Amino acid sequence: MNLLKGLIFFTTLFALSRIIPHPPNFTPLISGAIFLPYLFQDKRLVMLLPVVTMFVADIFLGFHGLMIWTYGAFLMIGLLSFNYFKFKPTSIFILSILSPSVFFLITNFGVWLGSEFYSQSVEGLTASYIMGLPFYANSLTSTVLFSASFYAVISAASTLSFLKKR
Repeated sequence: MNLLKGLIFFTTLFALSRIIPHPPNFTPLISGAIFLPYLFQDKRLVMLLPVVTMFVADIFLGFHGLMIWTYGAFLMIGLLSFNYFKFKPTSIFILSILSPSVFFLITNFGVWLGSEFYSQSVEGLTASYIMGLPFYANSLTSTVLFSASFYAVISAASTLSFLKKR
């Protein structure tokens, strides 16, 4: 049952992030990956579910040259989340800062490495990271906001179910 809930949860997040108009990188995907350990105790599921979901979507939306970097970043986020997730505001906040940072560092490195736009030098790498800052700001902001929202909804639902049992 939890597998089904997790599949529905992450697939819905992914679908909404593709359908609903939004600023670039302002999606709930990283937050969803952070919360997967709440649903699963299996490290493989936590790490692979976002990647599999994105791969299936990419079959329909089209493949791109940064897939390995994007998927790799989500594998790292899954590993971080699995190892450090605790259903506490401080843990969630720290993961909400670290995870988009990992995504930014990995994917912008991939952009620099695979791009003819940036010179293959320290200056080119620096330029790639500087040009990516607006995307990082959106990713960081959305991850903090969505993670806080997920935490609030789960906490409220837990409180309501506790009150109903009394």
